[in-house]
Amino acid sequence: MIQRILKTGKDSTVTAKMKREVLTAFLLPLLLAATWAPDIKPPATTPPEPLPPAQSTAPMLGSPTKQDAKKAEIPVADGRCDLCGSGVGVCKVCVPKPKEKEIIKICWSYKCEDFCVPGPSEYCGKKCNKDECGHWSSNVWKPTCAEVRTKHVPVKTEVKRKVPGYEWKVEERCCGCRKSAR
Repeated sequence: MIQRILKTGKDSTVTAKMKREVLTAFLLPLLLAATWAPDIKPPATTPPEPLPPAQSTAPMLGSPTKQDAKKAEIPVADGRCDLCGSGVGVCKVCVPKPKEKEIIKICWSYKCEDFCVPGPSEYCGKKCNKDECGHWSSNVWKPTCAEVRTKHVPVKTEVKRKVPGYEWKVEERCCGCRKSAR
């Protein structure tokens, strides 16, 4: 098939795009393997078989734990595309994943409190008293008036908000999946 595509003339329906795909999929890995590591066998020209699903090593004692869930979310670097399973032209890329973030917003307000401010008092004299400690005296004052005032007391309120955001994850993608994601 490769020879037929490369030797095509004007009468063939093979496009330049198909030629590029054949070159990048089959011939480029062979050339790179031969020039960089001549003692290593070149990769097979047939597409690789998909890997079997990973087996869980967790004991079967009820529902999975949070640690098992986190392990399941982390992709294993196996040299295959995470989307299609292809093993050709795979490299690591950063992929944004939508994630809802919870932020705490601090809001300030106030509440009003009334209090009394006493006015001038009249002096009425001294009062003499006696108790276990002995004799003592105190001044006697008579209040005349008071004024009502209002003060603003600050009130702190914490509000939890959920906002959309993104989290970057490292994934392995092949050339075709990288192009289709753009």
